[in-house]
Amino acid sequence: MKQTDRITNAFTALREQMLSLAERITGNRDDAADAVQDAFVKLWQQRGRYESTSHAQGAGMMTVRTTSIDLARRNSHRSDVPVEQAVDTVEEVTDNERSLAYQQVRAIIDNDLSANQRAIIDMREVQGMEFDDIAIRLGMQPATVRVELSRARKRVREIYRNSRKES
Repeated sequence: MKQTDRITNAFTALREQMLSLAERITGNRDDAADAVQDAFVKLWQQRGRYESTSHAQGAGMMTVRTTSIDLARRNSHRSDVPVEQAVDTVEEVTDNERSLAYQQVRAIIDNDLSANQRAIIDMREVQGMEFDDIAIRLGMQPATVRVELSRARKRVREIYRNSRKES
């Protein structure tokens, strides 16, 4: 079995378990998905080290765990305010403000992402396509589509947050 198959098989077999572990650690499904994708990229970069699928699975679970912990620590600056208290502090968002935010995000997608990332976001988020269908359309592996979507979301978040800080 090729080394690349070992890692792909490991992540395919344990994807739901990895997501569950990451979600327990991060407390957020989106962050969990990002942590799993980051872990996949880390293992992929070291793909020559794994002698078997079970070795890759063990390394995958450990990498997901440490990646999730790192992500949770980075996000720990977020305040955890009970909903009852948050309701009093939340400002009403007008349709105009929501529209402006949408335009800003759309501009980031159009101007700052690669063509593949734009296509993947459009197919997944706008059209609601499944990863397998996107992969077929783009001639990619489903795991690659997931990684690219995760990277695109992360980039959009970073650019949007930085633009909000500047204004």
